[in-house]
Amino acid sequence: MNIRSKRRTADREGITALLRQREFRLLYIGQTFSVVGDAIVPIALAFAVLEVTDSASALGLVLAARILPTVVLLLLGGVIADRMARRRLMLVCDAARFVSQLLLGVLLVTGHASLAWMIALQLVAGTAAAFFQPAASGLLPEVVKAGALQRANGLVGLSENVAYTVGPAFGGVLVALVSPGSALIFDGVTYAVSAVALYMLRLGPKKAADGEEASSILNDLKLGWQEFRSRTWLWTMVAWAASFHLLVLPAWQVFGPTEALAHLGGAPAWALITTCSGIGSVLGGVIALRMRPRYIMRASFLPLGLYGLQLLMLALLAPVPVIAAAALVSNIGLSMFNVFSLTAMQQNVPLGSMGRVSSYEWLGSIGLLPVGQALAGPAGGLTSPATMLTIGAVWMFLTPALLFVVRSARMLEAVHEDPEPADDPTDETAPEPDGSERATA
Repeated sequence: MNIRSKRRTADREGITALLRQREFRLLYIGQTFSVVGDAIVPIALAFAVLEVTDSASALGLVLAARILPTVVLLLLGGVIADRMARRRLMLVCDAARFVSQLLLGVLLVTGHASLAWMIALQLVAGTAAAFFQPAASGLLPEVVKAGALQRANGLVGLSENVAYTVGPAFGGVLVALVSPGSALIFDGVTYAVSAVALYMLRLGPKKAADGEEASSILNDLKLGWQEFRSRTWLWTMVAWAASFHLLVLPAWQVFGPTEALAHLGGAPAWALITTCSGIGSVLGGVIALRMRPRYIMRASFLPLGLYGLQLLMLALLAPVPVIAAAALVSNIGLSMFNVFSLTAMQQNVPLGSMGRVSSYEWLGSIGLLPVGQALAGPAGGLTSPATMLTIGAVWMFLTPALLFVVRSARMLEAVHEDPEPADDPTDETAPEPDGSERATA
């Protein structure tokens, strides 16, 4: 058997062994259902608001109500995630989101929904997300060992990419054939599935980190910030992600549909392009799942730079198949970067600080996205859509060289382990060791 065949066999065995682990399997199933629900929310919520109010301004208010508490409360969510059992916190958040989405769906189906109800229930969902996200980043390292985190993140990321590729289409079918309310009820049910899976998890008790003492929330935030800023590879990656969400992604989101409508044939062309984007994300997830790079961040630098292809082709108003092909290639690298960066953080940040560090990472990465979305249109009016798209493309083409300059990022080594047979393959009831017993870099 040659080296390549041995590696493929090892990959299959590693993935199979991971899925045989009861705790990971439960977490994976629950989170997959939850993400499918999340993927149908944008279209379901949009048509629900328009059905009730027939107002684009009202839709903006409802969407803002969903994201605003997440941004405002995320750092507090990180502190709470590090203070209490993550599984319990995630369970409470899923229960809150189940109730809010189910209630909104029922109100819509029965004809009792109003704008006030929509805003209030999305505030609940957004608040729950602020506490769920940091806890979820820290729960996976409690469930699987450090060497298996890349495979675990790869599987989870692959499910997310598939969900966000097919989810909007499924949501559209539900909205068209039944009603927006039914789609939101379905979303609520997916949170219930996630909550049941979390309830069934059996983990060791949460242990305090060495030297950890009760402290104020502000002091916890300060300690989390120190953990975050002490890792140059981490904050530089977050700084780059902030530039991406300020400059690059808004240009694609804002000018993609408008250019497609004006020059490329409208919605069918944009649907083809976005579908190919989703396929590229899935392919990137597959590659990230199978790759075993020694230097985990460096492996994604060059593929990440290829994201500029889709912006450049759109700026040039290339034929739709060419833009679609560029979108497919572009999203492979972005998907790989997301998996590798999350794995690197989980392998190198102490578990007791993971919630706070992940909240700083998440907030720093996407906090400027609303600013970029708000400024992209006016900036394009002062220059042109093609100019803004070209600026974004050039920035992406420069990205591999800029990230490679950061020595701690390019030299960060991954933690891998070869799949080992369990002592008793039929015993799926024994919980994984507590996360605090695993070595961290």
